Amino acid sequence: MENDINILNHVGLLVSDVHAAVARYEQLGFQFAPLSHVKVAFEAGSEPIDIGSGKQDAIFEKNFLEIAGVTEPEIWNKLNKAQRGYFDIDGALKRYQGLHILYFGTDNLEAVHKRLVTHGLSSSAIGHLNRKVETPVGEQILHAKMLHTGQVSIAQHENPEVLLQPRYMHHRNGAKLLTECIVCTPDPAELAATYARFTSHHSQQRDQLHIVDLGFSRVVVVAPDDLGKVIPGCTPPSLPFLAGFTVATENLAQTRTLLAGNTIPFQEHDGRLLIQPEHAYGCAVLFEQEGATRL
Repeated sequence: MENDINILNHVGLLVSDVHAAVARYEQLGFQFAPLSHVKVAFEAGSEPIDIGSGKQDAIFEKNFLEIAGVTEPEIWNKLNKAQRGYFDIDGALKRYQGLHILYFGTDNLEAVHKRLVTHGLSSSAIGHLNRKVETPVGEQILHAKMLHTGQVSIAQHENPEVLLQPRYMHHRNGAKLLTECIVCTPDPAELAATYARFTSHHSQQRDQLHIVDLGFSRVVVVAPDDLGKVIPGCTPPSLPFLAGFTVATENLAQTRTLLAGNTIPFQEHDGRLLIQPEHAYGCAVLFEQEGATRL
């Protein structure tokens, strides 16, 4: 099989208050890069203006976590849906506040696109996104590209060093890599098979969990009745539901001590530390020891 996708590029939360959510995740021990504002030009030739939305990223060695949403409600609330355009998140927030974004990662998106077309799998054209990023040597442009296939989104950073800056990787919880996303859906076998087809990997079933292992990261797909196997006591607010994510930490004991010191409620489950969605803006956060054997 052509394993041109071997990692989760990123997962992301959509929230009604980016500042508050980032502050909470800082209590969980994550470090964040500076806020990136969304600016939109409402008319051709006009200067882009701030729409009261933005995002901040927690950077890991090979991928990242993003928290995106409303940053300035006094600006955001004055805009209509058309003005917000692609960045409108009201529909998503009505479903639930939490994890809504899941991108698979590759180093060669053109090869992925060619494979999808060759195998008769539907795919959008490759889109491009450029944004300014501050680096130690001055402002640079991050060049990214992506494609969408309905339930699957895939991205590539053409100059990943602009985003994955080592100065933002000093997480107090020891986080090193985004290793897992947990997805809850009524038909997990079907969704896992879709992920497997589009990523060119196999789907394996273990104890009612449907797992697509990419190499550096994996996706666990589970039915609502079985969600408790990975997140005990969690009830989906709606379906489908991106229920949580896992990061590998260099020292799980260090993570445990930090969470306890910050009075963050957590529990031990299957050798990992679990923070329930109600304590992490609608998204379960799990920590596993780097190099640990997975379920």
